[in-house]
Amino acid sequence: MSKYDFPNLFSSEYYPGTKWKSTTGIRVITWTASAPIVFDEPVVRSFTPDETTWLEAAFQSWDDALETVTFIEVPSSSNPEILIGFVAFTSAPNQPNAFSYWDAWWSDNRRDKATIKLSVDQTSWFKVKNKFIHSVQHEIGNVLGLGDITPCAKFTSTQEDEWQPPYGNIPLSNFDIGMVRQLYGESTCPSTFLNRTTKADAKKRLSINCAKGQVIKTLFAVEPKCPKGFKKK
Repeated sequence: MSKYDFPNLFSSEYYPGTKWKSTTGIRVITWTASAPIVFDEPVVRSFTPDETTWLEAAFQSWDDALETVTFIEVPSSSNPEILIGFVAFTSAPNQPNAFSYWDAWWSDNRRDKATIKLSVDQTSWFKVKNKFIHSVQHEIGNVLGLGDITPCAKFTSTQEDEWQPPYGNIPLSNFDIGMVRQLYGESTCPSTFLNRTTKADAKKRLSINCAKGQVIKTLFAVEPKCPKGFKKK
């Protein structure tokens, strides 16, 4: 079982004790890619169908890593907790060459709102699937509460900054899964990771649709169960 020394591991962007919390059961975090404004900037363009699929894959990679947190995509009208979109970065003069940028809000160490901005000017980077996914994975890691890590040859992590290949790992590396599971009080032993399934196991996974009001989530697992507050359709 791994043990991560977060204060010494993270070089920046780490705010000890802050994370998305639930008093009981699974913490459902809602997100949208259709908001007209992301924090303080208007969205410049919509995501293409391919980019939307890549976004979903990035969120799902962190969802798969955790047992106590799940992400659900919702319309912008549903007051989602995370907004993501392409912006011009005119409000980020301290990072004029940034590819992406995150913000989060919390009270009493309980995170309840976040935004992720992607630079509309970095077309050559974001048109590559794995680089797009990696960028979003990195920002989601920050949003969840992980910090940035100085690049190191000893491990592979989405949280390295500057970003390092291989890009867009799905599933996430064991290093990243272990970190986020420690942050959320889950076992960091690789044998317990939910996404460590064989191809034979994966074929046995079932799907169910879970509904909560207008929100519908499809879950895949060997024994799928709806999150608290959701009912099987």
